[in-house]
Amino acid sequence: MAEKIKALSKKQIETLRQKLLSEKESLVFNDGSGPTLDLSLANGGDDVEQSISDYNNSHQLRFRNREVFYAKKIDRALKKFEVNEYGLCSECGCWIKFERLLARPTAEMCILCKEESERDESSCFIGRQSKSLGRVVDLTGMLA
Repeated sequence: MAEKIKALSKKQIETLRQKLLSEKESLVFNDGSGPTLDLSLANGGDDVEQSISDYNNSHQLRFRNREVFYAKKIDRALKKFEVNEYGLCSECGCWIKFERLLARPTAEMCILCKEESERDESSCFIGRQSKSLGRVVDLTGMLA
């Protein structure tokens, strides 16, 4: 039996809003001043130097993409404050525990709905939808 979760207090809401704003500010690529990619071919460089450069660039792109994705999640969470929907589970409409939001302030589901979602996602192998990415993941090409 699920326990009844109380609505967040004004102090808790402000704590979480400040945490989200702080996390957004701490993003490396947020203001464009993060590490830059060197996509030019190294003149006179050997294959090893080019491989190292490619490796570093691929990691920078990966980190940048992850931060862009996280920044969008933060913005979505901050918009929920404006319409008084922050802290409500997107699946069942119940309040999400403060402790969960403190650990993951961009959480959109209560722990019970998230666990159920992950079970559903892992039980269906072909054509499953990723809740995190919001799109269908097609793994059928990997079976051949």
